[in-house]
Amino acid sequence: MTQARTPSDWPAGPRGHALLGSLPDLRADALGYLRHVRAGYGDLFSVRFGPRRVLMICEPAAAREVLVAQSGRFRKGRGIQKLRDVLGDGLLTADGETWRTHRRMMQPAFHRAALDRLSGEIVGATRPLLARLAAARNGGAEVEVGTEMLHVTLRAVAAALFGTALRDEDLRVVERELPPLLEYATARTRAVLDLDALPTPAARRARASGAALDAVVARIIAERRAAAHAGDDLLGLLLAARDEEGGGLSDAELRDEVMTLFLAGHETTATLLTFLLLELSRAPEWRARVQAEVREVLGDRTPTAADLRALPLLGACIQETLRLYPPAWLLPRQATSPATVGGFAAAPGENVSVNIFLIQRSARFWPRPDAFDPERWLGGARTPDAFMPFGAGARMCIGNHLALLEATLISALLLRDFTLDVPGGGPTRLQAGVTLKPGGPVRARVG
Repeated sequence: MTQARTPSDWPAGPRGHALLGSLPDLRADALGYLRHVRAGYGDLFSVRFGPRRVLMICEPAAAREVLVAQSGRFRKGRGIQKLRDVLGDGLLTADGETWRTHRRMMQPAFHRAALDRLSGEIVGATRPLLARLAAARNGGAEVEVGTEMLHVTLRAVAAALFGTALRDEDLRVVERELPPLLEYATARTRAVLDLDALPTPAARRARASGAALDAVVARIIAERRAAAHAGDDLLGLLLAARDEEGGGLSDAELRDEVMTLFLAGHETTATLLTFLLLELSRAPEWRARVQAEVREVLGDRTPTAADLRALPLLGACIQETLRLYPPAWLLPRQATSPATVGGFAAAPGENVSVNIFLIQRSARFWPRPDAFDPERWLGGARTPDAFMPFGAGARMCIGNHLALLEATLISALLLRDFTLDVPGGGPTRLQAGVTLKPGGPVRARVG
C-alpha cells in the first residue's frame, strides 16, 4: 500500500508566477496549459491558483477516491460555494445535512420513470426552434447554434419544471433575466478576490434579475400550493417530496432548487447539443447514419422517452460528445477532514480538483482520445471508471437522466428534419469556464 505523505510532499507542479501562480496561464488557455502540465508531471500534480494550492487529479482511481470512497471527507470547492448568493442552498451548493436531506427527498422526482413522463413537455418546447430553423432554411440564413440551443433548453427546462403554469410573460422574464444572472454567477466562480459587497453594475443587474425570477417562481409555487393537485411536472414532484419525518420542502427551499435547475440545467444541456451538432457537421458520414436511424424510427410521429432505446447510433454520438466535451469539466473539492488521495495527504482546508476533461481524453484508456469516434460506444471495450461526465458517487448530478432525455429528444427532432453545416469546421479552441464551451460562435447553414 502506498505510504500517505504530508501535505508538504504533494506532487510536483509548475512554479508559475511568484504571486499569481499559474493563474495567468490558466486564464489564457486553461485546457491547453493543463494538458501541457500533465504531459510533464503525470496524472497527479499540484498547481497554484493565486494563493491557493490545488492537487490536480487526472487519473480515474484517484478521482474515485475523492468522489466515491472518501466523498464524506470533502465538500464542494470554493468556487461553487461562492454561488450561494445566486442559487441559495440548492443541491449544487449545499453541503452536509442540508444536502443529504434534500438529495434523499428529491431523488424520487428524478427517477427515470418520473422524468420520462415529461417528454411531451420537452417536445412541445422544441417546436419554436424547429420553426426558426425552417424559416432560416427558407430564407438562406445562417443560425448561431449555441444561441439556439440555449433558447430551446431553457424552454425545455421551464416546461419540465412548470408545465402549463408558466405563462408567456413568465417565459419572457426567464429568457430576459436568466442570462445576466448566469453570467454573474460564472464571473463569481472565477474571481480571485471576494468583492460581493461592492455595488458593481454587474452585481446590481444580477440582484435585479434574481428578484424578477424570484417573483415568477414564488407566484407559481403559491398557486400550486393552493391547488387541489400538486401537478405531474417537476415542481409537482418536488412539492410532493417528503423527508423521513413527513416534512416537505419550504417555499425558500423550493426556490433554491428551482433556481439551481434553471441555471445548472439548461446551459449544460445546451453546450452538449452545440458540441454534438458541431461534431456531426465535421463527421457527415456519422450524421447521415444518425439521420437515417432517426427517420426510420420516428417517421412523422412525435418522439417519446421510449424511443431513446431505439436510437443507439444517436445515443452513441451523445455519449462520445460527453466524453470529448464534459460540460462540468472540472470538479473542485475542499477537504473537511484528513484524506489520502493517490497516496498524497490532503489536510482539512486543502483543495483538490478532479479534471474530468483530461481523464476522458487519456490515451491510457481511450484509443485516439481526441477523435470523435461513436463506434467505441457500440459494443467496444472501454473503461467505465474513465468516463464520468456527470461526476460519480453520491454527488453525481441528480439531473443526468433529464439532461440525456432532453438532448436525445431535441436532437432527434432537429436531425430528422434538418441538416446543420458549419462552414470551415467551426471553432477548434475551447473556452473552459464553469462549463466547457466552444471558443467562438458556431454558425451553421440550415439544410
